[in-house]
Amino acid sequence: MRVSAPGSIMITGEHAVVYGHPAIVAAIEQRIAIEVSSLPERRLEIVSEIAEPVSVEIDRMEVGGPYRFVLAAAARFVGRLPCGARLEIRSEIDPTLGLGSSAAVTVAALGAFARLSGAPTGDLHADALAVVRRIQGRGSGADLAASLGGGMTAYCLGPGMLSGTPPGDARARIEPLPMPPALALRYAGYKTPTAEVLARIARAMEGREAEFAALYDRMGECAAAAITAARAQDWTGFGAALARYQGQMAELGVSDETLDRIIADARGMPGLLAAKISGSGLGDCVLALGARPEGFTPVAVAEEGLVIDD
Repeated sequence: MRVSAPGSIMITGEHAVVYGHPAIVAAIEQRIAIEVSSLPERRLEIVSEIAEPVSVEIDRMEVGGPYRFVLAAAARFVGRLPCGARLEIRSEIDPTLGLGSSAAVTVAALGAFARLSGAPTGDLHADALAVVRRIQGRGSGADLAASLGGGMTAYCLGPGMLSGTPPGDARARIEPLPMPPALALRYAGYKTPTAEVLARIARAMEGREAEFAALYDRMGECAAAAITAARAQDWTGFGAALARYQGQMAELGVSDETLDRIIADARGMPGLLAAKISGSGLGDCVLALGARPEGFTPVAVAEEGLVIDD
């Protein structure tokens, strides 16, 4: 069996999405693939280029180490797996660029273990979100939706899903959107870990909670406007909403001097619809919509999400 899932990029809605506001995310045609073969004994063997191979007993499995997302995915099905498995993982995604590699490997692994156990594979988002939050403590799940469904997607957490393990009947709102105009990315040359960005924002919020809540509300309204424009394929309006959101990311304090310069330079490109941070900010990537500015690399949106070939 071969299972694959695409990476992803945030189009808009960063930060506000974890507070229940809408976001837009797109799958990208850089994939993580897992070749799966069964083993007679109840063991998992995991092989990849990112770390040394591991072999663990399924019924005595501990979640941790470089393969923690894969092991946490296996733990969701541990009582239903009829046999062991060897997983050979290959990635086209550069893990330093924040292109949803953790989400992609989580989705691909869940697809593999669900198929091995005979479980349905059509609705794995809640399982995927539980895996990510088990490892990271928090997460919106927007990148998981992109890896599962492909294309460009409007996303919003449902009631009771803002933190912790989602209730069994909780479902995020996931809506496919029309494919966007050309997208391109430029790496800033460095990346601040998302957890560190969130910690800085948390410190800035102390004593200013109402001010930040109002900002998140405006960010949510802006993301909703982008969703409305995308539904109508009003790409000029879509780009304008993305540009406004960049201003709000700057208000939040996550657009530094380097990102500001990249965005300002990009905005001089004729035919550009928008340039903004993609992701948590303070480094990582800048997204361009429409014409491709100098120094940016084209990014193809993946039409397919999770693919399982038996």
